[in-house]
Amino acid sequence: MQRGLEIRRRSLRDAGVSKREVDVFWLVGERLRNREIAERLHLSERTVESHVSSLLRKLGLADRSSLIDAAQQMRVSSAALPLPMPLSSFVGRSEEVSELLDLVRRERLVTVIGPAGVGKTRLALQVAASSAGVPAILVDLATVTPGGNVERVFADALGMTAQGGPLRPQLLEAISAGEYWFLVDNCEHVAANATSLLTALLTRTTTLRILATSRGPLHIPGEVVYELMPLALPSPVGDHEELLSSPCGRLFVDRAGSSAPKFRLTTENSKDVVQLCVRLEGLPLAIELAASRIRAFSPREILDHLNDQLAALRQVDQDTPARYRTLREALQWSYELLDQKERILFERCSIFRAVFGYGTVLDTLCYPPFQPSEVAVLFPGLVDKSLISASRDGEYTEYRMLDSVRQFAFSLLVQRGESDFLQGHYARHLFHRAASLLQDLQGGDQIFALKWFNQNWIDVRSCMEWSLEHEHHELAWEFLAGVGTGWEILGAKGELFDWLDVLLKSGVPDGTLGVKAEITAAVLLDYQDTAQALVHAQRARKAATELGDEGSTALAEWSLGWVTKYEDQASATKHLRIADQLFLQLGDEWHHALVLETLGCAENDTESAVELLMQGAQLFGDLHDYVKRANCLWRMANRAIRDGTRANDARQWLDEAERLAYRTGNRHEQLHAELFRIRLDQYHTLDSEHGPRLDQLLNDFRILGDQRCMCRCLLSLGYESIHSGNFRSADRQLADSVRLAARQF
Repeated sequence: MQRGLEIRRRSLRDAGVSKREVDVFWLVGERLRNREIAERLHLSERTVESHVSSLLRKLGLADRSSLIDAAQQMRVSSAALPLPMPLSSFVGRSEEVSELLDLVRRERLVTVIGPAGVGKTRLALQVAASSAGVPAILVDLATVTPGGNVERVFADALGMTAQGGPLRPQLLEAISAGEYWFLVDNCEHVAANATSLLTALLTRTTTLRILATSRGPLHIPGEVVYELMPLALPSPVGDHEELLSSPCGRLFVDRAGSSAPKFRLTTENSKDVVQLCVRLEGLPLAIELAASRIRAFSPREILDHLNDQLAALRQVDQDTPARYRTLREALQWSYELLDQKERILFERCSIFRAVFGYGTVLDTLCYPPFQPSEVAVLFPGLVDKSLISASRDGEYTEYRMLDSVRQFAFSLLVQRGESDFLQGHYARHLFHRAASLLQDLQGGDQIFALKWFNQNWIDVRSCMEWSLEHEHHELAWEFLAGVGTGWEILGAKGELFDWLDVLLKSGVPDGTLGVKAEITAAVLLDYQDTAQALVHAQRARKAATELGDEGSTALAEWSLGWVTKYEDQASATKHLRIADQLFLQLGDEWHHALVLETLGCAENDTESAVELLMQGAQLFGDLHDYVKRANCLWRMANRAIRDGTRANDARQWLDEAERLAYRTGNRHEQLHAELFRIRLDQYHTLDSEHGPRLDQLLNDFRILGDQRCMCRCLLSLGYESIHSGNFRSADRQLADSVRLAARQF
C-alpha cells in the first residue's frame, strides 16, 4: 500500500519513464497481454517485454500485477471527469475508430463533424477509451446555453476553483505546466466562444491535444476536420445475411434485440429493415429510435408509421436540410407514439441538463397528473424507447437525455407553458436537497455528499442562474446560506463569487436567513478579500444580537474569529472563545471542532497551536469528517515544520492526512499533504531535488485557487534556489510570493 502511495506522489516523468513506456504502462493497466500491446503499438512482442521490465525497475514494483494496480490508480486520479460508460454496445465504425486513433496521435486538433444524431459523441468516446497514453478529460459543452461562456465548463473539467477575475488567464496558466488531452464535445451551439478559447489554449502549449465534436468545422489554424458520415446503407437487393454484415443492419438488430430479445431477422422481415435503414438515411440515433419500437410493432408497421410521419413533416418544413429533418422526424414520430402521460413525463425530464437519478425524477416530476406508481411504469419505457440514455456508475444507474433529444423535449415543455413553473419547482427541490446534505458533509455520509455536489453542480448552476434572472433572490440565498460553513468542506467555486455579488447588491434577507447570508458572505469572501469579509462578519454579529438567537450569535462570533485569525490573533481568540461556549451549550460538536481548528490557526505558540489542532482533528475524526481532520493534520505538521521540531510526528501526521485525502477523493487535501512533505524534507536536507515537483504543485494550487499554498510553493522554490546558488531565480520566486500575499491580504 505504501509503495502505491509513493507511485501516486510522483509523476512517471520524474521516474524517468519514456513516452513509449508511458504508452505501454497505460495498456498494461488495461490488462492487455504483451502480444496485444505489441499489435496495438505496432511493436515486436520482445520490445514490449523489455519496456515492461524497464517500467518495473523504474517504478520499483515487484511484478506485473502491481504494475496493473499502479496504472489503474493513476488513470483514475489523473482524469478530472471520468469518461461515461454507455450500457449499450458499440456497433460498427471500426474503420473510423482506427482512422481517428491515428489522427489524434499525429495532430494537435481533430474535429469530428456531422449532423445531429450521426454518432459523433459516441465515436469520440470510443476513440478516447481505446487510446493509449494520457487519459482524456471530457469537456461537455452541451450544458452551456447557446452563445454562452465555455470557460467555466473547462475549469470544472479540470477541477479548477477560480481565484477571482477572468478565467481565461487561469486556464492558460493551468494547462501550460502539464500534458493534457481534451475531448471537447458538442461545440456547435457555442462555436465562436469555443473557437476563441481553444485557439488560445493551443497557442499557449505544444503538449495539448484536442478531439472536438461539432456540426461544422471550428476554423482554427491547424485543425484537421474529420467528417463523420451516416452508416453505410445495406444493399436493397441483398439477403438477410448481407444485411447483418452492414453497420446499419447490425445496429438495428442489436438495438431491436435489446428491446425485444425474441426478435429475429428473417428472410421475410429483412427487406423491411433495409427500407427502414434507407428511409432513416443511416443516421444512428434515428435507427436506434426506430429499433426501440420493435416490441410494439413489426418492421413493416414501423416503416408504415414512419413513412406517414415523414410526409406530413416535410410539407411544413421544406427549408431544413434533409438529414436534420430526419432526426427531428424520428423524434417527432417517436413522440407521437407516446401516450399523453408519457409525453408529459418526457417533456418534464428535459429540465435536467446533466445526469440525474431515478430518485430525482420521483422527487421533482411526480406532481399531477402523476402518482409515484405511474412514474415507476412510465419512466423505464422512455429509457426503452431510447429517448433517455442510461449509464452505470458503480452500482447505480444514471440517466441523461442526449442534447438534441432534450432540446426537442424542452421546446414542447415551453409550448405546454410548464417550463417556468417546473424550473422553479426543480430549483426549490435542488436547493433544499443541497442544504439538507450539510450534516452529511460534516460527517454523516461525507463521501456521498461530496459526490452529490459534484454530480449535480451543472443543474445547481442552471437553477441559480434561473433564480437570479427571475429575481428569486431569497430562494438563491436559501441555497448559499443553507450550505453556509459547509463551503469550508466543499471549497469555493468561481461562480459562487459572481452569484454572491448579484445577491449582495440586491440586499440580504431579514431574520435568521439574513444572518446566515452575512456569515456565508464572510466565509466565501475570506478566500479573496479579508477586509470585505470582516464587514459581513460584523453585520452578522449585529443582526444576530438583535435577533437574540444563540445559534446565529455563535456562528457570527465564529465568523469574526475566522476572518481575523491571521491579522489580529487577540481579537480572533476573544470572538472564538465566545462562539465556542455557545456551541458547547447548543451541543454543536462539529462547529466546536471548527472553533478548535481556528484557535489553533490563531495561536502564536506552536505547542499550544498543535494541541488545539490535535483536539480539533480528534473531534472531526470522531464525527467522520475526514476532510477537516486531514486539514487539521497538515496544519499541525506545518507548525512543527516551521519551528523545526517533532519531525517524526509531522511525517506521521502527513501520512494520515494523505490517506484521508485519497479516501474522500479530495484533491486539494492530497496536494496539501504532498507540499508539506516536501517542506519537511527541505528542513532536513540541503539537496535541491524538489524543484520540478514544486513547479507542478504551484500550478495545481493555481488551478484550485489556493493562494496561500501558492505562496508556500514559491517560498519553497526560493529556498531551493538559494541553496543551489541560483540567486536570480530565488529573488524572482520570493518577490512573487510577497506580491501574491499582498494581493490576498
